[in-house]
Amino acid sequence: MKKLLFLTITFLCISCNHEIKQDYAEISGSIVFKTGDNISWANHNFNDSNWSNEKEIPKNEEIFWARKKVSIKTPIDSLQAIGLGINTFGAYEVFWDGVLIGKNGTPGNESNKIGVVTQNFLIPNHLLRTGEHTIALRMSQRYEKEHLRGIYAYIYDYKKLVTNKLKDTIYINLLAGAFLLTTIYYFFLYISDRKQYTMLLFSLSSSLFFLLIIAEYIKFYIPIHYSNFILRLRIIGLLTLFISFLVPYYFAVQFSFPYRKWFFTVYGLLLIWAYLFYSHSYDYTAIFLAQMMWLSSTLIICFAIFKKQKNAVIVLIGLLLSFTVYKISIFDVSLFVSFAIISLCMFYLLSVKLKEQRLAFEHSIAESTRLKYELLKKKIQPHFLMNTLTSLIDWVEEAPNKGVEFIEALADEFDLLNQVENETLIPISQEIQLCKSHLNIMKFRKEIDYIWQDEGVKNDTFQMIPPAVIHTLLENGITHCLPLENNSMRFKLIVTAHNKQATYTFLTYAKVRNAQKNTSDGTGFKYIKARLTENYGDNWEFNSESTESGWKNVITIFN
Repeated sequence: MKKLLFLTITFLCISCNHEIKQDYAEISGSIVFKTGDNISWANHNFNDSNWSNEKEIPKNEEIFWARKKVSIKTPIDSLQAIGLGINTFGAYEVFWDGVLIGKNGTPGNESNKIGVVTQNFLIPNHLLRTGEHTIALRMSQRYEKEHLRGIYAYIYDYKKLVTNKLKDTIYINLLAGAFLLTTIYYFFLYISDRKQYTMLLFSLSSSLFFLLIIAEYIKFYIPIHYSNFILRLRIIGLLTLFISFLVPYYFAVQFSFPYRKWFFTVYGLLLIWAYLFYSHSYDYTAIFLAQMMWLSSTLIICFAIFKKQKNAVIVLIGLLLSFTVYKISIFDVSLFVSFAIISLCMFYLLSVKLKEQRLAFEHSIAESTRLKYELLKKKIQPHFLMNTLTSLIDWVEEAPNKGVEFIEALADEFDLLNQVENETLIPISQEIQLCKSHLNIMKFRKEIDYIWQDEGVKNDTFQMIPPAVIHTLLENGITHCLPLENNSMRFKLIVTAHNKQATYTFLTYAKVRNAQKNTSDGTGFKYIKARLTENYGDNWEFNSESTESGWKNVITIFN
């Protein structure tokens, strides 16, 4: 109990924070301008009633002045440091009631491009008496004259004025680091497997998020002269444009959106129009593009929910959460927090897909292992060995020389089976060797003349096929057919290859034992279909039917 009380008191003490009251100053009235240069214009009592309310930038580096009234409502603590923040374009000197309190660049001499867009100045305490005061700026603006950016002044606690934004960047830096690591990680994953197109899209999206954060917050780390400020805003606009296109496209790919081509053609043109239409209003550009991204993503997700696709509801919840954050917080914060939430949705989809692929891969490995041992079991099963050994005994007794040839043929087939058992694809020439070796054995066992023919076969690695597929068709032909009248059976393999598909036609010329018997559920056909699925997914066809001359099998593989 004492420990709990101690921890509670400690927590309350730590959580206590002396909050300085900030409503001591009021900046009222409009800023007035006048072209020319007179140091007396800095004085508090100077009459500026005939000055213009509109900012007019003179040519070249001519000096102009700006003045604004400030009212201190309550006495300021003598130990409290009060600062003045100025955000505007140009080089300027800042006067408080005629006293120079700081400068940003050199007015009238801007060739060195010294100074930043936002600058903070410490106001001496003896100048902070209650009542009305005057802020005067002696200015010049050599660059970006077409951009009539206003002058924004605010009075605040100096320490907070300097550190508040830097504190915000701590969390933003963590977010940027996460996006950078995600970019690198998924890019390397894509390089290792070029078929994972969604990984590339996610890596590109993360890299754009990272660059957008850097472009937005770089002003707090590196002094940016106002002549480069517009360039930075244009870069932010372009990054937002790419993100606004890429994020919905990612969702469309993940959920197999059927109208991608025309939808993203129209959507892309709309984004480009919005970017050009709001080209001189950079905040509106970012806001409108972000809204378009959210709306198009939501439409795609709603379509996926309508089609009852998995995980679409979770992504929709994430999008609604990002919209809620956007509505209840300021844009600079909501933009990146919303992007982070959307990025998490994208990451969730990708992780689910990767999990499904991993499970499918593990299943294919297990299936491949099962097929390998099934192939071996099929070839060395007891009745096969028993029949083979019985034939061998007969040949050894009647013709020892033939018995030796029989043993050699049997050894050749086992050797070839041992070579291909661990492979998923082998050259068609090696498959033909396996078939011919099997025919040599069957000649001794059945005493039938087996004839092998092939057409269109090339001895190269471009004609690949799963092991023992043609061999299995050959076995089926021997098992389910009778020899012709001349005691022979002929087998012919025809290989035709085009740019988009390869066709393997296997013909058996013999008498079919039972043409009406359904062999589609047999072990041999199951093995063939499993091997084709393992290597080609759904990109294959297999047809088998009886013909007048025997049996015909056609395997078509699509590239």
